[in-house]
Amino acid sequence: MLPPPDEVVEGCRIFVTSYFQLGFIPKAVFLENLRVSPVSVSKFLLACILSISARFTPSLVARYGSARKATDYFLEVSRAMVPAEMYHPSLERIQAFFLLAISQWGNGDRDRSSMDMGVAVRMAALLKLHCEESYVLEVNCPADQVVRSESARRVFWMIQSQENLHSGYKTPAPFPLEDITTLLPCDEGDFAFGAIPAERAAEAGTPPALANPLLVFTPRRCLFATLIQAHGLWGRVARKACRNDYAINKAPPWDPASGYQRTVTELRQWEETLPQKHSFSVWNLRGWKSESLHLAYLSVTMVLRLSNIVTRRLYLHDMLATLTNEQFDQPLEPSTPTMANANEQSVTSHPTPTSTPRETHGSAPNGFWAQASNELFHNLWDLHEQIDAYFNMKTAEEGFPQILVFCVYMCGSLSSFLWRYPALCPLLGERAERMAQRSLEVLSELHAAWPTSSKWQKGLQQIATPLTGLSPAEDRVTVTPVQSISNTASIIEATNMQPAGQVNITNGFQGPRGMEQRSTVPEGMLGELINVLPHGNSHLARFGSMQMNPLPNELFDAELAAFLQGDFHYDLLDGWGQPDVAG
Repeated sequence: MLPPPDEVVEGCRIFVTSYFQLGFIPKAVFLENLRVSPVSVSKFLLACILSISARFTPSLVARYGSARKATDYFLEVSRAMVPAEMYHPSLERIQAFFLLAISQWGNGDRDRSSMDMGVAVRMAALLKLHCEESYVLEVNCPADQVVRSESARRVFWMIQSQENLHSGYKTPAPFPLEDITTLLPCDEGDFAFGAIPAERAAEAGTPPALANPLLVFTPRRCLFATLIQAHGLWGRVARKACRNDYAINKAPPWDPASGYQRTVTELRQWEETLPQKHSFSVWNLRGWKSESLHLAYLSVTMVLRLSNIVTRRLYLHDMLATLTNEQFDQPLEPSTPTMANANEQSVTSHPTPTSTPRETHGSAPNGFWAQASNELFHNLWDLHEQIDAYFNMKTAEEGFPQILVFCVYMCGSLSSFLWRYPALCPLLGERAERMAQRSLEVLSELHAAWPTSSKWQKGLQQIATPLTGLSPAEDRVTVTPVQSISNTASIIEATNMQPAGQVNITNGFQGPRGMEQRSTVPEGMLGELINVLPHGNSHLARFGSMQMNPLPNELFDAELAAFLQGDFHYDLLDGWGQPDVAG
């Protein structure tokens, strides 16, 4: 069922070097065991690994005819093994089901992915991986036992983080924080050498952290521990943002007891205690790149900025109303498709929390919204600088974390608002055009290299369709092509072309007022970004006329719903965009 050993080794080598900057497989030991004693490695685990890495493994692509066929082959092999594997909990099976869930999700099969992840979660619970006592080792135990124990600890935290990142409104996390006593992973050196660390950090909200808060903020925590904590913060921020926080917490955002103030304080305190090497600087980025950990490092720094941005982005209505005298009161249509129904012509669903119009807060203290807007866009500028620094040193063949796509999209969307309304942050208003155009340029590159983008695009476009109808004829804007952006425009145009047989993007739809309109906005997040760009932007030259009246909260709801519902898939493991050479 598996290919010759040398091809299996090649696929696994690509997996641990291209996917696992931080992960639960001890790279050197695993590859050595695979070469010396291949029968000692679970075939189910190998099949699940290859279901992810086959598309990037030249020998496997050549053997099966295309990247897509190679992926499909190992998915089928893995699925065939599931009935015999799912009733016997073990560390290798937890790892395998976790990886199979990642592969299924990346392949667009959310239901299978969720079930496979559920098996991994249940096995982890049966083996009590959420309990620190499960990792107690004897004094002077062999190094391989230390490595195996650390591998189990890491797979638990990767499952927890993966599930937390997508545990949306009314979706419980797999393990409540109050039940988790497991401390966070050690650094890569200790993992590789099988050394027991002198100290471990703890995740906020767990019993060890409540008993000793210093474990959350220890300056000696490793990058993996910081990454888990950053993603835990992001999960809490994103889930709050998805459920109309004001409706749940009646305190206005300027009230010290409000959820907004608590979140802002938590983010600030956590960032102030970051180890110096974990804070963003170009110097640190170069240092982590030299250790081949720069993408994991960026996943910390970018997610932290994203958390700060999303926390404040919730209140863009109020900032616009106060600082620019603009009002946007139009609600999102109740039908909110996910990637699972992205290909359906129309979807009827019950209104979700993200389709509820948000409150507009009045009577704020003098200067409150100006300060909040200033903080929002300075965080945005910091995120832009991180994106720009990464792309200035990125090699052509290098992958990228998929969270980067969402960060670039958010950066482009918000900088476009600032470009159109510089009063939101006068200090950065003149930089907004540069940020927006750079984001569009970067998106065009990432969009072409992101294998799972097509379904996410369609889902997000369906969510946004009621918002992106044409303006009346007198308000339409026609832009003349400009030579300086022709290359970027042609790339974007190419990445948004539809295969033959698909419904054209100019399909009619019912607008917010029930009037049939026709959209000429390109599919997906590029279309959403372009829809909020200011009048006269030369990047619009290839896209014709479109409505230029953004609905900031509805766009934000659509963005965040797509992320949390799984239509924008991001995880600690399968976080790499590479060219999709599907056949």
